[in-house]
Amino acid sequence: MIISKKIINLHDDLISFGSKIQEISSQKMGNEHRVSERIYSVFFKITAYGITLHRAVLTLCESGWTHITTVLLRSLIECSINCLAIINNDFPNYMAFKYLYHPYVQIIKDNQYKKEIREKARLEIDKAIKDLNNKSLQDKANDYVNSNRLDNFWFKPEEKGIGSIIEKYGGKEIKFVYGALSMPVHAGHLGLFLFKDDSDDIDINPCENPKMSKSALIMSCRLLVELLNIRNSYERLGCDSEYNGFQERIRKFKYDNRLKFG
Repeated sequence: MIISKKIINLHDDLISFGSKIQEISSQKMGNEHRVSERIYSVFFKITAYGITLHRAVLTLCESGWTHITTVLLRSLIECSINCLAIINNDFPNYMAFKYLYHPYVQIIKDNQYKKEIREKARLEIDKAIKDLNNKSLQDKANDYVNSNRLDNFWFKPEEKGIGSIIEKYGGKEIKFVYGALSMPVHAGHLGLFLFKDDSDDIDINPCENPKMSKSALIMSCRLLVELLNIRNSYERLGCDSEYNGFQERIRKFKYDNRLKFG
């Protein structure tokens, strides 16, 4: 399907902006930087993942699978959710540790994993706790690892849930969008073909959906630029003018705003 050149340019420029954010952050890590290596690692990985989701949205739209982009768009929101849960905590370095090592804690507590796998995970956890270089944070991390209760979500009990994180740090608008995008993710009836121009068109083949393709791509741009700005603001990377410029470019697009977002 043919996509507007202006949208393609915006889409691609945001990828370049993401690369610039990473480059500036990396350079600052080599000098004096206000973020720890652990938080830097989280931002590095999540930013890269968010950009790949953004690129995949375009690929799906061009290939006639626009209605599947809802799954990727919700994941793009969750990239921001994870970052917000870390940076808004009183102990962001500890929260970054939890984000990175929560899967390892799950492994050591699950006897279905082989002993050598659990032992290796334990070694990784112990090293990460030692690297915190703060006695109180180390004690906090050990209490978390040794607790008899382990929640499915890494950010608990500090945060109640995804909806709570969005409402506190992201706003009601994005909470509504996240809820709407969750319907197709969970195969809810109203969400199955939400991003088709004709949502009553039930077909297993790819098809062109020019209106909703535009919506999906603009939404992807909006979500990615907000993710990038979380890092820009927290690390003080000095890219405020570029962020504002992208916001202005996005606002100029008129599209089928079925989710009341943008």
